[in-house]
This record gives sequence, structure tokens and C-alpha cells, in this order.
Amino acid sequence: FFRGLLRRAACLRRCAPPAPSRYRLGDELELEFRKRSPYNYLQVAYFKINKVAKAVAAAHTFFVANPEHAEMRQNLEYYQMMAGVKEDDFTDLEARPHLTEFRLGVRFYTEEQPAAAILHLEKALEEYFVADTECRALCEGPYDYEGYNYLEYNADLFQAMTADHYMQVLSCKQGCVTELASQPGREKPLEDFLPSHFNYLQFAYYNNGNYEKAVECAKTFLLFFPNDEVMKQNLAYYTAVLGETLAGPIEPREEIRAYRQRSLMEKQLLFFSYDVFGIPFVDPDTWTPEDVIPKRLREKQKAERETAARISEEIGNLMKEIETLVEEKAKEAADVSKFIREGGPLVYEGASVTMSSRALNGSQRVVVDGVLSDEECRELQRLSNAAASAGDGYRGKTSPHTPSETFHGVTVLKALKLGQEGKVALRSAHLYYNVTEKVRRMMESYFRLEAPLHFSYSHLVCRTAIDEKQEGRTDNSHEVHVDNCILNAEALLCVKEPPAYTFRDYSAILYLNGDFEGGAFYFTELDAKTET
Repeated sequence: FFRGLLRRAACLRRCAPPAPSRYRLGDELELEFRKRSPYNYLQVAYFKINKVAKAVAAAHTFFVANPEHAEMRQNLEYYQMMAGVKEDDFTDLEARPHLTEFRLGVRFYTEEQPAAAILHLEKALEEYFVADTECRALCEGPYDYEGYNYLEYNADLFQAMTADHYMQVLSCKQGCVTELASQPGREKPLEDFLPSHFNYLQFAYYNNGNYEKAVECAKTFLLFFPNDEVMKQNLAYYTAVLGETLAGPIEPREEIRAYRQRSLMEKQLLFFSYDVFGIPFVDPDTWTPEDVIPKRLREKQKAERETAARISEEIGNLMKEIETLVEEKAKEAADVSKFIREGGPLVYEGASVTMSSRALNGSQRVVVDGVLSDEECRELQRLSNAAASAGDGYRGKTSPHTPSETFHGVTVLKALKLGQEGKVALRSAHLYYNVTEKVRRMMESYFRLEAPLHFSYSHLVCRTAIDEKQEGRTDNSHEVHVDNCILNAEALLCVKEPPAYTFRDYSAILYLNGDFEGGAFYFTELDAKTET
């Protein structure tokens, strides 16, 4: 062990520059670079010496990381109006190749261009490991005394070398997971960033007809999440199509297996250090198996979570009581004006209100019948049967909301494309588009909205119960949720942040048939249990 350690130290000493490393920054200076502050000064300097293209690039680079910066927003609007400024000048000079390729891959995946998606997602993986190697290399270096004088540092050889310095290096290397998944201007990194590549890739390869690669990527994803039911279903399907003889020998990607193994070994050491020496470690991954954490530490963390949950619940109950008192007073004054404001004309003949906000025990709610004729409903059902694909909009997950049902869907754009290609009746695709527009206009009018509504998404979907999974079923067809915020039922909070559709103001569901059991639509309190 020591021979290897000394050789590594000698190698680092030979490679390192004689002066202090240029990569070692103080916390304040590092923060300024993370905020891209130098580009704020650069854009002014370039503008003053009449290098407008470079000024535009510098301004755009700064704004990407600081989207709330009002002055820079004004500068960019000014540049857009300047003669000679091209769209290509608005370049992010600090764009990270792996994130750029990943975003392009996801975009092509969403646009149902699997070949292009595969190209960019594979390139994203290649660039990811280049960035990961560089990030981990930068963790090697002298011990950071973290604010106290090194002369006061008191530790023996083993404690200094392993418990302190080595654990600091390992923790830094694990932090590369968060570093590489972080996007400028966003508070939170992309969750499960590396595994998500293979989630996209397995379905892209499937859509491209390459079942061998689909199997490989599905098995690679299962290295991280071996109990993911959707992925196991996908793998079973690909295997059935390809045949066990061909699919069986296909192994997960070796570089990912090695990456996972190395990461788990580092986590074991870090969790052991946390348990024995009390050196904190926050695991950046959600896929880490529970048995990697020492039993004593697991029990301690469980107790801490239970204590935090209990305190949160007590605070939540107290806040709920206060809010209830305030709401009761406010509701008395507000309800009258809300009900008066609602109730505008439905615009279209045949449509009628069957339940208003008062009947639904809330505000800005309505149930309308007679929106479509029976024939229009049947035509849209036929379109769904012909054009909808399994797991559409949910990365190919055939049962995204419950394992007891399958989910098929088709967007307006896809339906129109299929209509133009002659694969479905173009009349049906136009009906789909016109119906969404009809609902939009009806809602604008009924709720007397002063500003127009704009679509974020329209989806023609079909949910089908899986016969063999209905006996003794107790789960919901779709869990209680809020479209434009993340519901935390335990804390009685709904937080407006992605991946929720924070920009949504209204949601509308148009039922095309009623010949089914279950599927009751209901509202609840923030606890997701108490029906209102």
C-alpha cells in the first residue's frame, strides 16, 4: 500500500508545476468564477473597443448563469437591435460539451428523431467521461485545512493521511457527480444524470430498430436501478423480440460497470469514515444500494429522518391551524367575488355547465358537458387507436402512473405529421387540433380571463387496465398531484419548481368515453388524502 502511495506521490510531484497550482482558488474567487463575473466586465470592455461580436458572446455567457440580472437582459436586448449582430454571436463561451450534447440528444428524442438522438447522447457520454476524468484529477492536491491554521492541525500519520486528507480527496471526487450535472443558472443539478442517458438511449435504439443496443442500454441502466419495473418490462420485451439466444449474452457496458464499482468502493470508504471518524459525507446519487452504508450509520440516519419528519409534522399542523383561521376569514370575503367573476359564456352551442366552483367546493373549477358530439368523440378514439404509441411523453414507460395500466398517447404535432404522411386520416388530425383550440377558447370565456391562454402541452391519451393486475387492486390510476408545483403531502406544501410545470395556470381534461369502471376525478387537501 505504502509503496504504491509513495510512487503516486512522486509522480504527482514530477508532474505538478513548481509554483502553487493555478487551479487552487480561494472560496470567494471561485464563487466569482462560478457566477461568471469576469464576463460582465469583458462585455463592457469589448463594447468600448468596438468588438461587438465578442461583447455579445461575453454578455450572453454571463446571462446564462445569471438569468435574473436585469441590466444584462437590457444589454442583450440592445445588442439584438444593433445592425450587424448575428444570431450566432449569442454564444455561451463556457458551455460544457457533455451538457450541450445531452440537451441536443434529449431535444431530438422529444422530436422523435431517434437516429439524431442516439448520435448526440452517445457523444454526451463520451464527453461526460472526459469531464469526469478532469474533474477527478483536479481533486488531487494538498490538504485543504478548511479555515483553520495548519500550524494548529494536530493529527498522527494515519489520521492525517487517511481519515482527513484521503477522505477529502474521495469526497471531492464523488462531488464530480453533482458538478457535471449542474447547469448554469439552475439551483439544482440534474438528478441521476449519468443513468438517464441510458434511459433515453434504450428507447431511442428501440425506435431506431436496433434491439441489440436497446438490450445493452437497458441492462446498463439496471446496473444503477436493478428494481426499476418499467425498465425490466422494456428489457423483457426487447429480449422477446430479439430472442433469448441473441439477447442473453449481451452485457451491460463495461466502462459503466467499472465506473459503478469504483464509485461504490469510494462510497464504502466515505460512509465508513462518516461512521467511525464523524467526517460528514452527502451521497450525490440516489442509486446507491442501502447495504453500502454501515448498519449503525443507517440506523442513526433513520432516527434523524424520523425526528426531522416529526418536527416538520408538528410545525406543519401548527401552521395549518393558523392558515385555516386566516383562510376562513379571507374566504368569506373572496368567495363572493370569485363566483361573480366566473360564469362567462361557453361560446359554443350544445355545451353546458354541470358543476360550478361552488358545487366543486373550490374556486376556478368547472365541469362542462356537451363539448363534443358522440361522433367526434368516436373519431378521436379511432385516431388514438391508430396513432398513439406506448409511453409517449414518458420516455417510453408503458405504465408511467401505475403498473396496473398501460398508457398510450399522441401529440398534436405527431398526429398532424402522420396525417400528412397518409398514415391516419388528416381530417381526424385536424379535428384533434381544433378540439384543443375549442377548449382553450371556452376556458378563456368562462373564467373571463383578461389575458389569453397559451398551450404548454396537448395529449390525446388512452389508459387501459391490464386484466391480470386488477384483482385486489387498491392503487390510483394516477396519483394525487398538482400540475404546476411539487406536492409534499407530509409537509403540507406545494413547491413551485421544476420538474413541475410551474408556468401552467389552468389544466383541462376532456373525456371521450365513459364506458369504464373507476377513474373517478377528485380534489384533495394538501395532505393528498382528505377529499374536498
